[in-house]
Amino acid sequence: MFRPISFISISLFTLSLPQVGWVAEPLSLTALLQTAHDKNPDILAARHGWMVKRDEVSPNKAWPDPTFTYVDEKFPSGIAGVDPERIQHYRVEQMIPFPGKLTNESRMKYHEALIEEAKYRATTLEVYRDVKARYYQLYLTDQLISLAQQSVDVMKQALGSAQARLASGQTSASDAFMAQTELKRVENMLFEQKQGRTLVQIELNTLLNQPTETPLASTQPPDLKDVPEDLGHLQNLASQNNPLYWSAMHEINHSRAMMTHHALQFLPDFGVMYERETADAGPAGRQIGVSVTFPLWLQRPIGLYQSAKEHLSEAEAASQSMRNMVAKNVHTEFTETNTYLTQARNYETGILPAALSNLKIAQRQYASNQADFLRLLEAFRTWIETHNEYQDKLYQYALHWGELERWVGVPLDKSSQAVHEEDVMPKEMHHAE
Repeated sequence: MFRPISFISISLFTLSLPQVGWVAEPLSLTALLQTAHDKNPDILAARHGWMVKRDEVSPNKAWPDPTFTYVDEKFPSGIAGVDPERIQHYRVEQMIPFPGKLTNESRMKYHEALIEEAKYRATTLEVYRDVKARYYQLYLTDQLISLAQQSVDVMKQALGSAQARLASGQTSASDAFMAQTELKRVENMLFEQKQGRTLVQIELNTLLNQPTETPLASTQPPDLKDVPEDLGHLQNLASQNNPLYWSAMHEINHSRAMMTHHALQFLPDFGVMYERETADAGPAGRQIGVSVTFPLWLQRPIGLYQSAKEHLSEAEAASQSMRNMVAKNVHTEFTETNTYLTQARNYETGILPAALSNLKIAQRQYASNQADFLRLLEAFRTWIETHNEYQDKLYQYALHWGELERWVGVPLDKSSQAVHEEDVMPKEMHHAE
């Protein structure tokens, strides 16, 4: 006897979540983060920018270069037949800045280096965030491809069953037309998801600084787990480790050093000089002297000092703004992460089982001629949409977890602690002057 709707009884469709079968081992997120750390050009540029500023600190402590002068003179005698007198000068001069000027200039460069280091840390955290997002987006796309492929296979069998029933006069042509339409729809969905995987692969390969066509294996799903710290603790961690916040704090210290620098411009600089003079005959002579350079045109140091005061006020306001933004984003991402965590768990415990139960009921009703094909198709689509929504909740959960780590400034997952370890703000950067 002909079975009316055999495709619904396929166990791979109704008994488990869709999984992608790959021969290669799944990609390791830790390994990808390490690759990005070593090869991502944005990270490398930020790192070398920091090194440039760091290497400029020490040279600013040195005095200006001394000046050595050699002069060979011939003085005319003014008497016919008498040779001109030849005198040779050997002169050494050294400028000596007022005590404290060079030290303060070096301090300014030091804070500039700390600002660049904070920018490097921020860039690194942003790239890590993007790598994690693309990693879990790849997982989401693979799951959607798997579900779409299964849907195509099921619809092909459904179309065959509907056509067979139409030929035997057991159903109308509308069932066959609906099955054919649904088949084309899921085939289009499958193509779209495969193209989407290619786009995600291009983005992830770019972050890893490797050819965009480099094939990438499957990825692992995010582990649904609670945020390990409460909001208060996360806010405290962010105030200690967020590099954007510390960049603003170092800008305040730099502004203070700049104020001191311009205040010292009111003070004089000094110079010492030694000169030796030798003639063709007679003993050599010498000159020893000192000099003082003082600011005659006071409008320059006065204007620069006032500018530095305004810059300090600007830096303090920017620092408070950054502090507010960090606190806001930590709170926002903490809320978003918990929201999607709860929703994903609700899908696992209630919504997915309900959608599966609805599909089984529709199957039995259609098999016993208690419901039409449209009712079964509706249950089928609901089941697909439910799984798509569940995978999206997983992805959003992982995405906001990564954002939360970015704003806190330290990893919340111990599995990636080793990769992040050198990207935590060093303790010496946490002390504002």
